[in-house]
Amino acid sequence: MSAQKSERLQKLKLLIGQVAQSHPRDYITAPNVPNGIARGIVVELLGPCRTEWLIQVLKLHPEHRTFWAETEQRILPTSLHQRGLDLSKITFGVLDKNQATTLRRIIQSQLYQFVIAPNTFDEIKIFQAFQLFTEKSNAILFLMGGKNPTNAWPISTQLEISKGRGVFLTNEFNVEVIKQKHSTQDSGFGEI
Repeated sequence: MSAQKSERLQKLKLLIGQVAQSHPRDYITAPNVPNGIARGIVVELLGPCRTEWLIQVLKLHPEHRTFWAETEQRILPTSLHQRGLDLSKITFGVLDKNQATTLRRIIQSQLYQFVIAPNTFDEIKIFQAFQLFTEKSNAILFLMGGKNPTNAWPISTQLEISKGRGVFLTNEFNVEVIKQKHSTQDSGFGEI
């Protein structure tokens, strides 16, 4: 009986491996992130250069539609246009009290490949919902974090972004990966 169970277990492992390999995770390219960023995840951006780095990501993917949410308007659309972004691909929104509900609906709409919002959340169930909705829609939710990384397990990737040493007028960034659950070498299981 034990030999049969072992054989069945081995067959199941092979099947699971085949399923994981037949549905590889998609990745987008990002400045100074060698393996790229997985689609269908929540990413928290930290550091003084996170907005400039994110603009570079959007420039690398001009075909993607973006929803840029803020609690008060700080980003000037004309400055993004001056940096080479196509404003017809970006929708701006100033969100108030029901920010989590509105963001959930935006992600669920599947209209946007990138959703950008300030990280004003502290409940784990909100992060869980975002993680589930981004995975289903294959979108990336970029949360603009504060000074310290959020300690929430549904956030798949956390990046600390600063300017390269001695680099003032170029788009070179130091990107420190604080947390990354997905890499191009795995099937989406486990943390690297």
